[in-house]
Amino acid sequence: MARKRRQSAAEDMIDIAAKLPYWVSLILALISYLVLHHYADRPFQLENVPGSNVPANLTGLMLHPLLSAMQYLIPMIFVFGAGVSALKAFRGRNLAQKYVSTSIHQTRTRATTKPTDDMSWQQFELLVGQAFRQQGYRVIDGGEEGADGGVDVHLKKDGQTFFVQCKHWKAKSVGVSVVRELYGVIAGAGVEGGFVVTSGNFTEEAEAFARDKRISLLDGKALDDMLLHAKISLAEGALKASQHTAKVPPSTTTPVVRCPSCSSSMVKRKARRGANAGQEFWGCSQFPKCRGIRSI
Repeated sequence: MARKRRQSAAEDMIDIAAKLPYWVSLILALISYLVLHHYADRPFQLENVPGSNVPANLTGLMLHPLLSAMQYLIPMIFVFGAGVSALKAFRGRNLAQKYVSTSIHQTRTRATTKPTDDMSWQQFELLVGQAFRQQGYRVIDGGEEGADGGVDVHLKKDGQTFFVQCKHWKAKSVGVSVVRELYGVIAGAGVEGGFVVTSGNFTEEAEAFARDKRISLLDGKALDDMLLHAKISLAEGALKASQHTAKVPPSTTTPVVRCPSCSSSMVKRKARRGANAGQEFWGCSQFPKCRGIRSI
C-alpha cells in the first residue's frame, strides 16, 4: 500500500466526498450552494465608524468576497467527489467483468496464470471492492490508520462496519503477521470484523490464527467464487425476468442446493487440505458471512 503525501484542504474534502454515496455528495453540493449563495448574494453596504475612515463592518468586508468564491468552490468539490466515487464503482464493475471472462477462459484452456497477475495493486483493490459490493456491502475506499499504513477498504452493511486488507502478492503467501496487524486495528476501532483478501494463498499459521477471530481470509479461489457466483446470480435473475415478461414456462434445470444455515444457494468447492483433501463439497455462496456446508 502506497504512502500518502500531505494533502491540501480541498483534496481532503474531495476524499471525504468520494467516501460518501455519490447521491449524498450531490445533495450536499446543492445545499452548500443554496446556503452560501444566500449570504453571498445579499447586498453589502460599507459603513464607517463616525469620525473615522475605518469601516465598522470590517469582518463583513473581508468575508463577502470569500463567500462569493466559496458558493461555487464548495459545491464543485462535492460534485467532483461524487464523480470520483462513481468512477471507481464503474472501473470496479469493468474489472470484475474482465476478471470473470478471463478466469473462465483460463479454466477452459488450463492456463497456469491468474486474471490478477497483470493487475496493479490499485486495480486489485477496486476488484476486491466490487466483489464485496456485489455481496450487498457499501464500499468505501481507504480506512483508519493501521500497522502498515492503513486499511485498504471500509465496508458497511446492516449498520455494521468491516475493514478489508488487500494483498496483491503473486508468489508469496500471506503470513500471520498481516492477520495480526488487521486484528489489532479491528480491536482498536471496535468494528464488527474484517477480511484479508489476497490473489494468492495464506500460510497455515495465518489460517490458524484467524480461525477463532473476527477475521475471514479470502484467497484467490474464494475471490474467484465470489465474483463468479455474483455473475451467475445476475444471469439467473435476468433469465427469470425475461421468462416472466414473455410468460414462457422456465426450462427444466438442476435443483438448487440450499444452505442448511441461511437457505442461500450453494456452490461446489473442493477441500484443499485435511482428511478430505481433494473431495468436493457444497459450500454456501454467502461465504465468508455464512460457513454452511453439505456433502455431495
